[in-house]
Amino acid sequence: METKIISVVGEKGGIGKTTLNIILASDLFYAKGKKVVLLDLDDPQYSIYNKRQRELESLDEEERQSIELYPIEPVTVATLQDTIVKHYGRVDYIILDLPGSLNVEMVKGLLYVEHVFVPFDHDELEIDSTSHFYFTLKNNFLDNEERMLKSIHLFFNKYKLVKKSKFAVLRQQFLEADIPMMESVVKDKTIYKERYRNTLYPIPQHKELGEKDIKHFFKEVAQLTR
Repeated sequence: METKIISVVGEKGGIGKTTLNIILASDLFYAKGKKVVLLDLDDPQYSIYNKRQRELESLDEEERQSIELYPIEPVTVATLQDTIVKHYGRVDYIILDLPGSLNVEMVKGLLYVEHVFVPFDHDELEIDSTSHFYFTLKNNFLDNEERMLKSIHLFFNKYKLVKKSKFAVLRQQFLEADIPMMESVVKDKTIYKERYRNTLYPIPQHKELGEKDIKHFFKEVAQLTR
């Protein structure tokens, strides 16, 4: 089995990377039938792993026994390689949730990631930090034959239709700077955090199918990681 190692990652917290890693993993597993493992490298918080435990506690014993789940494993820098080796070739996707800062854990995690997806919005300071983060990844990982990284893809998170002109200008500026941009966007929707950020269930089949809704983002991720 060919395994892809991917991550939605950013240089700072609050950009929605953990939410998107969860929703993406749940979509791939429950909706697409892919074999997935989600590795939580956010030591010591382990927010995704602890969220899974809380979600399981909300179920009765019969539900816990009957539901099929993808694994969520807390890992450290010391255990990351062995955990990846354990799953590599046995699953379709290994998704890494990395810390929200360029620290030792993120750098060590990026040594194993093949495809990176970087969310950002139109905030001026975030634009600067995102472009700097992209070139840091490109120069140190993508253009380094000793690294695993094969691609970097930026996309608009917290996208607002009322500001589509500003986003369009920013997209063009990034493309002119040879920074790759995804066609898909992730809109600024509270429901992603309040209902769909769930490790037990996918987004309902009939939801989020609009032209700029999140299922188009999922589809593009799958295309870019073939």
